[in-house]
Amino acid sequence: NRKGELIASSTEQQPSFDESTSIKMVDAATSRVPLISLTTQHLIDRFGNLDRIKSDRELSVAIDGEKHLLQVVPFKDEFNLDWLIVVAIPNADFMETIYGNTRTTIGLCLAALFVAIFIGLLISQWIVKSVEDLEEAAICFAKGEWNKEVKKSSIEELETLRRGFDRMAKQLQITWFKLEAKNQALEEADRFKDEFMKNISHQLRTPLNGVIGSLRILLDGFCDNKVEEIELLQLADKSALHVLNLIDEILDLFQIKAGKLPVKIKLVNLHQCLNEAIALMRPELRRKNLQLFTEEFSESILVNADPTKLKQVFLNIIENSINFTNQGSITITTEIKPGVQTYDIAQTPLAVVTIRDTGIGIESKQQHKLFQSFGIVDNSTIRIQRSCGLGLAIARGLMELMGGSITLESAGKDCGTTVAIAIPISLKLANGK
Repeated sequence: NRKGELIASSTEQQPSFDESTSIKMVDAATSRVPLISLTTQHLIDRFGNLDRIKSDRELSVAIDGEKHLLQVVPFKDEFNLDWLIVVAIPNADFMETIYGNTRTTIGLCLAALFVAIFIGLLISQWIVKSVEDLEEAAICFAKGEWNKEVKKSSIEELETLRRGFDRMAKQLQITWFKLEAKNQALEEADRFKDEFMKNISHQLRTPLNGVIGSLRILLDGFCDNKVEEIELLQLADKSALHVLNLIDEILDLFQIKAGKLPVKIKLVNLHQCLNEAIALMRPELRRKNLQLFTEEFSESILVNADPTKLKQVFLNIIENSINFTNQGSITITTEIKPGVQTYDIAQTPLAVVTIRDTGIGIESKQQHKLFQSFGIVDNSTIRIQRSCGLGLAIARGLMELMGGSITLESAGKDCGTTVAIAIPISLKLANGK
């Protein structure tokens, strides 16, 4: 109460004691319980008198060297009870819970940190592995190894990166192949240039040597009579014409490749054009003692072509057959075949001239070379030097300029060769209009 007497206590201290005659209240300031006595004394020292405590108070006091938290609450009712309720709690009692919670929190934080670090390491390894896969794929692509695949990732950003990398790799592969193709084409062109110069040098040197040799014999006066002089002059003339013909063929070939060779398309009697070419080659056929078999068209066929260029094609193919046929025959047949669809939904029929010889033939793996410039293939121990190797290349170029085609077939060595020349027939005259 306000007098300092102990009304009740949660300790072993009794609030009153019996002095045999009467019950006496215990003075809280002199209680044998240090907590009670020291707390009461602190309140008296602090406020001077317990009556001065009119409201709730919270204080901190050191008791026996240990800090305590004091809470003082005045209690007064209608029965004139005027007490002070004092609660003293050691700081350690309620701080222990806080400290425990703090320790628990720190432990949980440390555990969470370790878990986060562990998960972070796993994620980083996962990411690093994906990046390493990309790096490995990049190294493979740099080496030209395009079969390396990058595994899909469940991480959206990495998967986006992988798809972008995959698109880049595919584009790089396409570019790589294009560059390789261009490089091979350049190498082939360089090889062709060297081969071209080598062959043209040989083809020009041989007849020029004949011209020079014949003229020197004449100049030195080694001829005994006019007959020998005429023979030497004829040899020089023949060799010079061969050189001129070779130069013309080379110029034609370059004009064809550049698309600058003029072609005058008109209606041409195919039967007449073919017979003129055959007539020009008959002396050469007789010289080599070769038989010629022909099967003419049943009726005159008119085609759209350049008559001079078409005759040149026939001459080149027939001459090529004669040059590479040592014995046997050459057969020329003609037929009409249905053509391909045109824009007016009509089919343009084709006139096909087939020239078949019994010559040295050619293996299938070498047939594509014959349509290249200077495409001469050795199928036997005897190479016919008279051919300059431009005939088939020029013939194909001319046929393409006139809208036709030329193909070659051979069953192999010593099996002969068949060349088919196809050119569209004029629809107007083919129908008799």
